[in-house]
Amino acid sequence: LHGTQVLEEVFPDGDVDWMVLFSSSSTATAPAGQVDYVAANEYLNAYAKARAGGKTRVQAVGWGIWADAGMAADAMAARTGAHHDAPVLPADQPLLDEKTFDAAGNRVFTAAYRVKDRWVLDDHRTAAGDALLPGTGYLELAAQAMAGQGETQAFEIRDLYFLRPLAVGAEETRSVALKLPRTDTGYDFVVESGPEKSREVNAQAQITLLPLRPPAPLDLKAIAARCATPVRAPEGGALKGAQEAHLQFGPRWRVLKSTALGQGEGLAELALPAVAHDDPDAGYRLHPGLLDLATGWAMGLIEGYEPGKHLWVPVSYQSVKVFRDLPPRIVSWVRNAGSNRAAGEIASFDVTLTTPEGEVCVEIRGFSIRRMESAQGFAASAEAPEATGAPALQPLSPAEERLRHNLGQGIRAEEGADLFLRALALDGSPQVILSSLDLPALIAQAGALEESHAGGGQTFERPQLDSDYVEPEGAIETTLAGFWAELLGVDKIGAEDSFFDLGGHSLIAVRLFAQIRKTWNTEFPISVLFEAPTIRKVAALIAERGVSDAADSTEDTPKATQRPERRFTHLVPMHAGEGGPRTPFFLVAGMFGNVLNLRHLAHLIGTNRPF
Repeated sequence: LHGTQVLEEVFPDGDVDWMVLFSSSSTATAPAGQVDYVAANEYLNAYAKARAGGKTRVQAVGWGIWADAGMAADAMAARTGAHHDAPVLPADQPLLDEKTFDAAGNRVFTAAYRVKDRWVLDDHRTAAGDALLPGTGYLELAAQAMAGQGETQAFEIRDLYFLRPLAVGAEETRSVALKLPRTDTGYDFVVESGPEKSREVNAQAQITLLPLRPPAPLDLKAIAARCATPVRAPEGGALKGAQEAHLQFGPRWRVLKSTALGQGEGLAELALPAVAHDDPDAGYRLHPGLLDLATGWAMGLIEGYEPGKHLWVPVSYQSVKVFRDLPPRIVSWVRNAGSNRAAGEIASFDVTLTTPEGEVCVEIRGFSIRRMESAQGFAASAEAPEATGAPALQPLSPAEERLRHNLGQGIRAEEGADLFLRALALDGSPQVILSSLDLPALIAQAGALEESHAGGGQTFERPQLDSDYVEPEGAIETTLAGFWAELLGVDKIGAEDSFFDLGGHSLIAVRLFAQIRKTWNTEFPISVLFEAPTIRKVAALIAERGVSDAADSTEDTPKATQRPERRFTHLVPMHAGEGGPRTPFFLVAGMFGNVLNLRHLAHLIGTNRPF
């Protein structure tokens, strides 16, 4: 509007022969939810009509949808993860082959995994011989991704959850993608595998790049004095890992040199074998074999643990602070992070990894493992998504499917210039609409009623449970019940209903706790669901963090007293992605303004340049 008014002042009637204003066909179709966009374009049409008959010919050209350019095409590309023109470059990391940007400007690493080419798979197998990426492989992937991003400072991996095993068949080539959507504190971290159009999420976490101060060196002698006499490997050999009855380890897992257990803690010495001496120089920062045994050797701290009886598999890491890369020789100090019992389903540990002199390299909090009754199917390839969860991209809604169809029939770039010249050749019309689609059909489509449940998930009645239905009470319980109903697809969930009895699993739990974090600004590891599986118990944990449970609480109700963290204090990214490979654009905003007012400018600049 203001731009048109400026043109009116700069070019009064008769100053120029011709003035063309670019409007939109949306003024005819009037799509729902776009009243401001339609009104602004209708202003251009009205202005052109008002100037009709003057000395300057003023014409409003209403463009229809374009197939490969414009806001609709950009939105659909971001929604579907479609290819775009971002360059594909070598990642120069041992577990990551290439790097590029997705349609939203976020970094994506890709790799092709074959067992014969990746010792991290070949050296880590189930008793049946199935090769799979160890849990520590994801920590190594995170470290290599930071190196590939040029992030050289210390970093923290938060809330790393293992959602399904990344297994690779003997003759299979499995596609792996590591995505790093940018956040206020660093990055989200998502590892997917499988065919590009139907990848499944294997693990996800957050990587924060906030300032980290290394802790003081450990007094290893004092810790050793609290433990029993060490059990040492023979010269040149290695002790067996605690779970080798269920797993087959290759030579790079022969790292355990000595172990000593105390009351709720243990100390171990580990060293890379000769075959792995060059791995750190090759780019391995948190050696998966070294780290796997360093975090998993102390199973004897679990009360009632019987070697060889059960396989325990990693579930999550609450926090992994990486202060420096692991050297070839390290010391592992493991502590119980709770009451760990073999009869329980979950055991949790805190682990500190140091140099032989006690300098802290990695500090781990809340490493949780789960007891499996049987190892059968543990490494089953995730080729049956119905059994393990939904694919990474949600299906398109009916409205999105219509938009994608219309985009496929839209104006193509090579057709635009000719279409424009044909519009100018029309004599005497102040307004013309250019569309490659039938306009009356588009108007009818926009006016049709949406399906009653378009875009919504199917819900089911509450199943028969051991517990009776108990009405949620208070604002927290009521809000949580809404979250559970949405995520589980179950209507009328009670305050005492168990998350697991309703069909909840780890993938849904991740989304649940993301909603809790967003709503109340407080974080929990998903492992708390084993201790607090009901709405009432989770609500009590949230209330303990200082969240108000007033029935009339609103958006203004104080949330948990945790100050939001940000990586940068004075830099505000204006689009979700990193911005691609082009030179960054920094804008020093004026005083008394709001950076949100710059969002339109950021959109015009595009997502292929940091802004």
